[in-house]
Amino acid sequence: MQFAGRHRRPRRFRWAGLAPLLRLAVFATVLFVSAAAFVLRAAQADVAEAVWAVGSGIMALPGAPDEEVRQLRLNGVRLSFRTQAVEASLADVLDHYEANCGSAIATQAARSDLAGYVACLDMGDAPQDLGALVNRFVAFSVTGDLRELGALRYAFARRGAAAPDGKVLLLTMWADSGFNLYRMLPRAASDAAGRDLFEVPRPPGSQRILSAWEQGQPSGVLIYRVAAGSAEELEAFYRAELPRAGWRVIESHPGESLRVDDIHLLTAEKGNRLVTVLCQSDGASRAILTILASEPS
Repeated sequence: MQFAGRHRRPRRFRWAGLAPLLRLAVFATVLFVSAAAFVLRAAQADVAEAVWAVGSGIMALPGAPDEEVRQLRLNGVRLSFRTQAVEASLADVLDHYEANCGSAIATQAARSDLAGYVACLDMGDAPQDLGALVNRFVAFSVTGDLRELGALRYAFARRGAAAPDGKVLLLTMWADSGFNLYRMLPRAASDAAGRDLFEVPRPPGSQRILSAWEQGQPSGVLIYRVAAGSAEELEAFYRAELPRAGWRVIESHPGESLRVDDIHLLTAEKGNRLVTVLCQSDGASRAILTILASEPS
């Protein structure tokens, strides 16, 4: 870890507040990348007529506590997810979800001693003859909607020190509404579906590739690809533009630059809103911009 600029005392209340945003950023990015890779592989496989089953019941683990189902807006697509601490072995949990994907197409699964995941497109009781497969594939190629192929199911389980009393931490995710890849994934120079932050400027030449918000929660994550830019240039842009938009940059010393592993960080506040800008060079005259937002109502 590398820090640039003069030493600063940590703002404990600020960084503690950013922890949930950082977790959401990692979670949303993993989902986005996993979905893209998953669908690309699925497109190479045989496809089937879909039954869009009710995910909340299908993704429930027998005997698990009845936790709240939460909603995530990922590039305009509504996903349901649930987190639980379950009293079961890691192997039994993953075996359960692999069995649920028994009639699915393009199943992916991996596991280690500490964690594992299962992802699939669930066909349910749909016909699996070649004619039905071809028709479903043609429909998906026209609409871009995964419902033409199957119901998206994803489960991730982990055990270890973070799990209470030896329990397994379980994340399940599913989609019960439209999952249109043509709108969700950025195409050419167009933005991915979703929204930008109000009163937070975008740098010239930027393309939005991820927009993630949990419904009913103040935390959000946005990721942009910026052409012909560097991390240093992005930081300079936000140092100038955020104050013009009414934001106050939080720093111990004016002009101080904070870096963590070559990522430039800048935090600003406006009323009860908080944003953190993370700028990273991506080579080939390109940069990646991540904005973590907290917008309490």
